[in-house]
Amino acid sequence: MPEPGLHSANAKSESWLEVIDSDSPILLLAPHGGRAEARTRSMLNPKVNDLHTADITRGLAARLGASALINVAMDRNRIDCNRISQIVERAPWLLDMIAERVDAIVARHGRITVLLIHGWNIIEPRVDFGLGLRHSGGELRPPGSACVSACDDFINGSLATLAERLHRHGIKPTYGMRYPGGGLQNLLQAFTARHRESPHLALRSISEVAMRGVIDAAQLELSVALRMPGELRARCEDAIADVFSGKGDSHAVRSANVINRAQRPFVAKSEIGAAATVAAPGRVGIEFYDPSAHFGAMASFDVGGAGMGARIMMLFDHHRAALFTAEGRPTRSASAVSHGPLSLRREGNAIMLAFHGPAVIVPDATAYLSIERALASGRLDGDTEVEMRFEIDPARGEFDFDRVLTSSSGASDAPSSSAAFGRIAGRVRIDGVERKLNCFARAGMSFTGLGPQKFTARRMLWACFDEEEAVHAIEARSVATADAPPNQSARILDDDGWKTCELLELTIETPSVEEPPQRISASMTRADRSSCELEGAVECFIPLSRPGPEQSRIYTTLGFATFLTGGHRGAGMFEYSRVADSVLTAADETEDSDSD
Repeated sequence: MPEPGLHSANAKSESWLEVIDSDSPILLLAPHGGRAEARTRSMLNPKVNDLHTADITRGLAARLGASALINVAMDRNRIDCNRISQIVERAPWLLDMIAERVDAIVARHGRITVLLIHGWNIIEPRVDFGLGLRHSGGELRPPGSACVSACDDFINGSLATLAERLHRHGIKPTYGMRYPGGGLQNLLQAFTARHRESPHLALRSISEVAMRGVIDAAQLELSVALRMPGELRARCEDAIADVFSGKGDSHAVRSANVINRAQRPFVAKSEIGAAATVAAPGRVGIEFYDPSAHFGAMASFDVGGAGMGARIMMLFDHHRAALFTAEGRPTRSASAVSHGPLSLRREGNAIMLAFHGPAVIVPDATAYLSIERALASGRLDGDTEVEMRFEIDPARGEFDFDRVLTSSSGASDAPSSSAAFGRIAGRVRIDGVERKLNCFARAGMSFTGLGPQKFTARRMLWACFDEEEAVHAIEARSVATADAPPNQSARILDDDGWKTCELLELTIETPSVEEPPQRISASMTRADRSSCELEGAVECFIPLSRPGPEQSRIYTTLGFATFLTGGHRGAGMFEYSRVADSVLTAADETEDSDSD
């Protein structure tokens, strides 16, 4: 039996859909403008709604005088208005409304422009154009069986002009880098000839109009920085409004994108399946914590394996968090790596970390158990700055940053040289407040890398010390699997270099996924049978969750702590991750918009 309210013949009774009609040749659609319902919290891997897209679409409709169908309240986990099959099953009248407006606009103007406004949950200022196309071999080609949703003149005219305007405003435009809009059930494909034989009358009608070559449709994936209120959002909205209102005709741009509409032959990938193993990204970065300032940060870049991105996360004032993320391959040289406003480079015997760009500030880091809840509570600081200098001390172990950086996997041949420990100093300006920092730090292979997925629980820590007669650093980890004893390892860095130890115990336990560890401790034995005991006290933490293997979820508690060993004080990081086959928290959404 249909759920109440989902199959109403009178769409006006659907309070979650806002309808704007005009005589413009433009139709705007916001499929994911709703919010998560209470029942969504019980789902293991729900989808994230595209926050702020309803407001943005409404504002663009007013500026363009355009028609619009805006989902203002429906959780995409109940009805995904970007999935044709779900619309047909649960809200078929929505396709009727779209078909009616397509017919009316084409009858009035001869053709129609359809813009679908979506959200992309990276923070870097970026717009991904979905056209059923993706860059490949120097040209734009359909991925898989996708059909192209616009004519060449639109792609190399209006959309190229928009790309140029965005670029001028410091916003990166891409063509289907993450969301090409090519999936069979993606709503963008309704505006192509792909569904011309559909048994659903409205869907077939739209497809038949598309076959006449009078529909130009594009999916605009707006990153978080372009959706949160602020200057970047205003610039993005201005660019879209100027281009599609015709105000910018005198500055129109023509691009020379080669568009190859031929679909690629299907290639079976039998090796990809539930049992396939995907390599973890090679990830290099730097982590640091200043106990006196109660400020810590972790920055990393994917330089190999399956990863494609960069990020910096800052934890401060005990419970606040600031985050910048970017997607795509970083730019790498023999001694530096960068991605947009974030960079890591070697200068002589120092490693320089720099960032100047937008970051989302969330007042309570525990909100990140649900990315939707975190983004809803956060705000954008468009002018965050980080300038830090890490001094490489040759006396603290062998370390070759260039070798780590340029390795295809991000790993050095010698495990002992994969990380360096010491002090990092500099300044951070966040939320309008500047802080001078002098921190304990670790650089090299990133501590925050996801690592292998096949574990049931993972505990690890690093601690750095700089008092005389203290060890320089300690690393310990314990990885448990379902069918083998825990894989445990530990090592200590002293004046004579790294020494492998026997890890007797590593304790990192949390009362719940929302709470920090109540105790952090490690006990290990050196080769000479002398013991080393380590005790930690949590300073700040962030709980995270992400989809795990085989319909599971991985919950992670990550943070900074002060440490004590042999009467000596230091600081460092900890992680405790566990795999669950049921929801362990009351608010949990996946980290990926997945609009495609």
